[in-house]
Amino acid sequence: MAEAAFAQRRVVVTGAARGLGQALAICLADLGADLVLCARSAEGLERSRTVIRDRTGKTSETHLLDLSDPTAIEAACRAVLEQDDSVDVLVNNAAFWLPGTVAVASTEDIVQTVASTVTGTILMTKGLLPGLRRSDAADVVNVVSLAGLPGAYRGEASAAFHAAKHGQSGFGEVLRRELKAEGIRVLAIYPPDFDDVSPLDPAWKETPSRPAGATMTNREVVECLLFALARPRVCSVSALVLENG
Repeated sequence: MAEAAFAQRRVVVTGAARGLGQALAICLADLGADLVLCARSAEGLERSRTVIRDRTGKTSETHLLDLSDPTAIEAACRAVLEQDDSVDVLVNNAAFWLPGTVAVASTEDIVQTVASTVTGTILMTKGLLPGLRRSDAADVVNVVSLAGLPGAYRGEASAAFHAAKHGQSGFGEVLRRELKAEGIRVLAIYPPDFDDVSPLDPAWKETPSRPAGATMTNREVVECLLFALARPRVCSVSALVLENG
């Protein structure tokens, strides 16, 4: 079912140069999706594109993108739609991680945290909305965090990061209502801290054997997302809240 759900679907992933974004992009490509990779790192983008090409024979589209820069977002969205005017899935994965307290954080880092996480998600979605509306089965995925839930507290994350994730979550909730009548699904996933494992690493296949109480890896996050996206259109998964067992 998963292969049929993603074959030849055009998927835009931000933060695709490393970590969860790269892992998700690789797995989607393995299932037949056509990837559009966006990230700030040219080296990381090329690495992701090379891995996908070596595994699938497909050449992914790539765009250098700083989500804290509205002009760059507008240019990237325009380039994505000039290449192909339809987008099937947008994964807003990228965010700026800011640990520590507000008292010691620089003004620049606070602004970038909010801009890349909240404003970046909003503008990326707005910029690609015309393409999503041309799809016959569009999805928007916002990778939030447990830090974006009411009453949740992620110990090392700054108050600015928590605020940014709450903003991203609130945007998705209202967007879901705005787009429901058009058949565009909006999904938010709230993962906890997790270990970063690449699909290229043998440890990726060992993940299910981890004992209860261990920290999950990004494989669990990827599998939950793929499950939700592969549901028939009659079923819309609005939120996935993940916790370490």
